[in-house]
Amino acid sequence: MEDAPDFDAAHARWLPERIASAHRLPGGHRLGDSWGALAESQTQGLPALALRLPDGRAWRYAPQGGTIALDRGDDAPLVVELGESDWLGLSRSTETLMGLVMGQRAQVLSGEVADFIEWETALRVLYEALPPWDPEAPLIDSDGRELDPSTAFAPEDDPDQMAEFLRAAGYIVVRGLLPSEEVAGLVEAAELARERAVDGDQDSWWSTHDDGRRGLVRVLSAGRDPRMRALPSDPRLMRIVGLSDFELEATETEGVSVIFKHSGMRFDGKADQPWHRDCGLGGHRLMCPLMNGSLFLTPADRASGELRFLPGSWQTVGARIHDPDYRMGVAIEAQPGDFALHYGDGLHAGTPPTAKDGPFRWSAVFEYGPVGRSAEQSQEHYDQLMHEADARSLRSS
Repeated sequence: MEDAPDFDAAHARWLPERIASAHRLPGGHRLGDSWGALAESQTQGLPALALRLPDGRAWRYAPQGGTIALDRGDDAPLVVELGESDWLGLSRSTETLMGLVMGQRAQVLSGEVADFIEWETALRVLYEALPPWDPEAPLIDSDGRELDPSTAFAPEDDPDQMAEFLRAAGYIVVRGLLPSEEVAGLVEAAELARERAVDGDQDSWWSTHDDGRRGLVRVLSAGRDPRMRALPSDPRLMRIVGLSDFELEATETEGVSVIFKHSGMRFDGKADQPWHRDCGLGGHRLMCPLMNGSLFLTPADRASGELRFLPGSWQTVGARIHDPDYRMGVAIEAQPGDFALHYGDGLHAGTPPTAKDGPFRWSAVFEYGPVGRSAEQSQEHYDQLMHEADARSLRSS
């Protein structure tokens, strides 16, 4: 959609051609489903959507007959008004539905906000010409061999095999990358950052327990401590980053975060993260390929709050996920000193702990982006939207 000159021309010509054309694999091999059919598969239970500009021009997307019917007008149960530049941002992967809603640049005139956000996957199929994630599909490497998506590696394992796994899965876990004595120093730095944090400052995120107590869930500026600041560029971690097919470097900021998990937190998108992309608030085309690293400071499992990934989702537009108990995908159980690295545009979740009492997961997280990218093009810019917004109002019922 990058060449679409404007809203009407795109809907009159580019999108109908996309909807009718066949999905093709790399190399030009044709598959049976059209892009319209693939998009329609992600709209089950959703009403027809009309996108309308402030000057009244509008186009309706209606799931019907195994495809998406595209017509002029706003006769639809779900009508959303947005500016033409914001629609172009959607079509060019610099904006997302969630980002536009949270930024109050898309107004839902009729229908439910949750239904509009649920249209994200179908629209991405059409705009980006990428398939949705298939939960039934096996994880396959470039030679056609099936991989075990729960595989973890040791630092001395074959780098070619590690790179192949990262390429297919979109994430990798390396056990025991840092020794216990170094992790102990990082735990000390995390504790100092936790003691320094104040509810309401700009350097931390706080959430509310079910009983009304406030709890610190993330420190954003742990990189002020030299031990934390040196962590993203540590040669042992950079060796794992170097397995990527992209040339990436650590983002040069103090933005090393430490996550502090808690049990019994009210949903607000900060303490516990549902299935999401790290570019889910916008900026995909600007900030990706983005990778995020997690260095585990304490044990991570179902009880203490684990990470979960959808294998291979980073090479798709994702999928509509209804998984309230977090049973989908692969769980990452980790010990202190283990390192997980993942592409930000793959779907992943930070689940709530199932245990009532701790200890809960602590992990240091930091970002890698294309060489030469400015800090203003990093995920931190978009994270500030989440810091300032009340995501509870966006929760689907």
